[in-house]
Amino acid sequence: MLDTLARNWWALALRGVAAVLFGLLTFFLPGITLVTLVLLFGAYALVDGLFNLLAFFRVASHHWALLVEGVIGIIAGIVTFTWPTITAIALLYLIAFWAIFTGVFEIVAGIRLRKVELNRIRAPFEDRLLAEAMLQTD
Repeated sequence: MLDTLARNWWALALRGVAAVLFGLLTFFLPGITLVTLVLLFGAYALVDGLFNLLAFFRVASHHWALLVEGVIGIIAGIVTFTWPTITAIALLYLIAFWAIFTGVFEIVAGIRLRKVELNRIRAPFEDRLLAEAMLQTD
């Protein structure tokens, strides 16, 4: 898995660019960013809840998780549009915790990827040194 991540380092870099752009937009246009975030979240939660309810009634097994998720999504959407300020504060804390945890795990991943890359770069030289040492002992 680490080899795959190391080979696709550009994807992490692209995510970093997107995060930086999001952060810059948030700093320079905080009001618009917050309003847009709250409205998009409310719309998403409401539509997602409706689709889950639709799936619940259309699927023969009527899996209870779809019903619960649908009801919670609809309630979340209604609450978002009814009390956007409370939603904005809740989203603020959610994003803050998410950013902290994501940042910590990405730092750990970066350190691990660096070790994979160093080992990949170092391995051919170590093999060569080992082979030379073996030849010299004969």
